[in-house]
Order: sequence, then structure tokens, then C-alpha cells
Amino acid sequence: MAKQIKKASLLSEADKQKLLKKAGNKKPLTQPQTTTSASASASAVGRGLSGSANRLATEQHTVVSTKKNIKLWLSLVLLLLMAFVIAPKPQLLEYHSAGLTTQSIYMPGWFGAEGIILDTNQRAVLAEDEQRLYLCFADQSKEQCAKYQLRQQQGFIAAAIFWASSAR
Repeated sequence: MAKQIKKASLLSEADKQKLLKKAGNKKPLTQPQTTTSASASASAVGRGLSGSANRLATEQHTVVSTKKNIKLWLSLVLLLLMAFVIAPKPQLLEYHSAGLTTQSIYMPGWFGAEGIILDTNQRAVLAEDEQRLYLCFADQSKEQCAKYQLRQQQGFIAAAIFWASSAR
């Protein structure tokens, strides 16, 4: 059987000490190098056990870090899903007044705040029970606003398609 050579055994004693000092270990190397086949086979068995223990520890660390990554990604996806459900979604409104029919994207406000129409600087008050849309300037009351009759109200996908087609 051929003699197993360790990488460290190829270095001289002075080189070993230099490497240890560079690594931050100030203790001198005191283990004598043995060359008998019995001690070599015993150290090989010991290295095999410690190698399998190292592999097992590495696998456990990998499994734990993988589980942490999965939990992190699932938490992030859940947070984004909750934000999407809670956030107001744009709608495509078709409204008319005095023979003029218009389509615009309406963005409802957060938590009861007034919404906006994306193609105007006026604030929009949507009265769904009356089927009316009021467009007002900032300092006007609802009675002084321009009043439009709602013809059609469509959801998020229709608003996205309308926005994409008009963005050209």
C-alpha cells in the first residue's frame, strides 16, 4: 500500500509556522509527524469519521439555510400579495356629459381619501350609488364641481389594457 502524503507534510517546519502565523494562530505546531503505517491507517479512519461529521454538519447547515431562504421568500410573497389585495386598484371609467363621452383611468384613494383621474389635475369624487362622477378643483365644494353621468365602470385589467394602448 502506498504511503498517504498530507499537503502539510510537503512543507518544511518553518513554512508551517509562517502559514499558521498568517492565519492568526500563534501557537506553534507541536504534533510530530508519524510515518508508520498503523498510525497512518488510524489517522485515515479518524479523518474519515471527522470528514463524515463535517459533511453531515455542512448538509445540516445547508438544509437550515435553505429553509430560512424558503421562509424568507414565502414571507415576501405573502407580504406582496397582501399589499396587492389591500391597495386600491385602478378602474376604467366611461362617463359622459352634454353629448361628450370619455374614457379615463380612475385611481381610488387610500382608506377613504378622494381618488384621482390620471389624465386631469382635478380631484375626482365617484358617487357610485348615484352613478355620477364629480370633477372638482382643489378648493371647490361638491356642488360647484363638473358633474358627469357614469356609463360604464370596468376593472383593473381593462384599465391596464387602456393605459398600455394609450401610452404610445
